[in-house]
Amino acid sequence: MPDSVTSPALLAYANWVALAPRDWPEDALHIARRSLIDTVACMVPGAADSAPSKLWPVVRNWGSGRATAVAQAQTLSAPTAALFNGACAHALDFDDNFDPAKAHASAVLIPALLALAEAEDASLGDVFDGYIVGLQIMGLVGQAVNPFHRSRGWHATGTLGAIGAAAGCARLLRLDAQKAAHAISLSTSLAGGFMSQFGSDTKPIHAGFAASGGVQAALMAQGGVTAGSDTLEGPTGLRTLMVGQDVEDLAAAMQGKAEHGQTMRFDTASVGEPLHILEHGLKIKRFPNCGSLHRALDGVIGLMKEHSVTAEMVEGVHIRAPAAHLRNLMHENPQTPAEAKFSLEYSLAAALHSGDVGLGDYEHEAIQRAEVRALMPLITKDYVEKLESEFPTQVHMKLKDGRSFESHHEMPVGSKAHPMSDAQLWQKLETCLASACQSKGGFAPESLLAQLTNLDPTKPARQLMRSVQSQSLSAGKK
Repeated sequence: MPDSVTSPALLAYANWVALAPRDWPEDALHIARRSLIDTVACMVPGAADSAPSKLWPVVRNWGSGRATAVAQAQTLSAPTAALFNGACAHALDFDDNFDPAKAHASAVLIPALLALAEAEDASLGDVFDGYIVGLQIMGLVGQAVNPFHRSRGWHATGTLGAIGAAAGCARLLRLDAQKAAHAISLSTSLAGGFMSQFGSDTKPIHAGFAASGGVQAALMAQGGVTAGSDTLEGPTGLRTLMVGQDVEDLAAAMQGKAEHGQTMRFDTASVGEPLHILEHGLKIKRFPNCGSLHRALDGVIGLMKEHSVTAEMVEGVHIRAPAAHLRNLMHENPQTPAEAKFSLEYSLAAALHSGDVGLGDYEHEAIQRAEVRALMPLITKDYVEKLESEFPTQVHMKLKDGRSFESHHEMPVGSKAHPMSDAQLWQKLETCLASACQSKGGFAPESLLAQLTNLDPTKPARQLMRSVQSQSLSAGKK
């Protein structure tokens, strides 16, 4: 692709990235602002979690720059800051989900765009613009490969996240269509991540890899690095290699029953219509664990509240759910906090024990509580081989007195169908920052809360990022 772009999808997406008007609907900008708030809420306490704590001593030696690293005094290059901050954003598994891509979108896009915006002296308005654009391209590519890309074991946060981040960063850099195409194409060589990493330190670092990859791809394209024209389509393109040689058969089978717009084909006719941020929205998480747990947790907690049920009253809880959800929850006897976030048995037992699930339930001491472990055998499950849109999660609760209750859940709290209010999102932010105050002794959230209260699009992104450091660290930089 030295002189021209020949791939229909790559050409259409790059043209839209470069040329789409910047006058987004206020509803879209509002969601972008909420996504930034939610991501920051996850990033700040996430910096003290296992993966970022181990990652920091490594990446701090990879060179300085103008981009902030969360909860650190040292600044880094934009790609390295995106790597570290992306890992922080995804570490607690409290960050949002985006259905068309089956990925944690904001934990990739927001760290990438903020790091690049600092390096480029760009504004929060540039970040919001890049976010809407990057989310759109991530969604379109996701619709062309899902649900089978994800169900066959790819972690779409790492794969499709890199592509979305590259598109968003190309937009922030104001690359022309040709260079935007190179950026998107280049990012496919930086896209990776297997679901076999779930429950390990590497899983949250996938978000960091993708964020860093997107920044790198856009900067390389800006510098004149070229990339292939068939990296999305064709026999050796992403769609074939990251789904399988039977991709066309799978696409044919999806006709008439596509969920989240996942047709298994690249949509090039209407790249910006509908706008994904409005059409699909993002699932803001109510619980700090794998999103595949949330429909079941909504059901268990809802039944307990509705019928005044306590753990002592329960004889058993049986879950019937799409197999794709339950396969994500592979740790039936978790031994680490990361494994517990991917355990149906532990998380539902924790919910039975206290009537809710929060950050404290995924600390080292909490996951070995005898009273919670004693409840885990009460949880049973059936794998239902249907798409999540075809089969709602069923929660069947049986009590020792003979009564039985059940509930069905198509979408979790926090989704477009059951949205979290702005007040509830702010409460989540304050809860997360309170957790950060405990883990980072010098952190004071007042400055950050003030910055997030007024997300003026003309404000330099650097002004916000200065407030994600501890009070003691930021005082040392004045």
